[in-house]
Amino acid sequence: MKYFIVFIIAVISAALTGCGKKEAPPPPTAHALLVKNLFYNLSKNQYDMAIKRIEKVQALDPANEFLPQFEEVVFCNSRVQEAQKLFDANKISEAAKIITATRKKYPLNRNLMEIENELKLLDILQTNIKKLHSAASSDEMNRQISAITETIKKYPDAGTLAPVLRIKMKEAFIRKLYEKERARFDLLCDIAAGREAKRFEQNLDNTLLAALAVDNLETVNRKERVNPGILD
Repeated sequence: MKYFIVFIIAVISAALTGCGKKEAPPPPTAHALLVKNLFYNLSKNQYDMAIKRIEKVQALDPANEFLPQFEEVVFCNSRVQEAQKLFDANKISEAAKIITATRKKYPLNRNLMEIENELKLLDILQTNIKKLHSAASSDEMNRQISAITETIKKYPDAGTLAPVLRIKMKEAFIRKLYEKERARFDLLCDIAAGREAKRFEQNLDNTLLAALAVDNLETVNRKERVNPGILD
């Protein structure tokens, strides 16, 4: 996750000291101590404590219009920090939930929007990759490969997966050939079982032979075709 809230020192100073053409009177000792401790908390990434101090500063200076904005920045940063820890632990879905919940409080925060969109795409990508690795058929592999490809279009940073994806495409192709080969032999077994049955059904035999002929025509290598004549 590459997006982070950036603190602008000038804005923070304005938020804490107020602004205007007239010089502000010297702040009370309690106010000065709060501001000092607040900056200390921020320097140590102690966001929860920083938010509590901002609330206390607001109580001393309720007319300061910058403090609510500053509180939003600090609060969002604290949630981003939590999400980052989960992200680093590969818990993308849980990280996304934290950002989504924070956006409900600050729906217009652009940084949160960017982070949320990125995490959602990464969550989808991770899910598709897991399904790709556990796919039981070539068709399922190809579905996940297509889904991953579409996600990469929306999230170019995931383009590093392209080489691995090409390998998986080859694996899916090889698996498809194997599946078709198994299907041809299964048809041959069904034909043999039908002919050995007490009641031979010509129509069923013809249908199975036709299906086998179609499957044989789809093979690239003639040597891989199954000859139903071996049953005669």
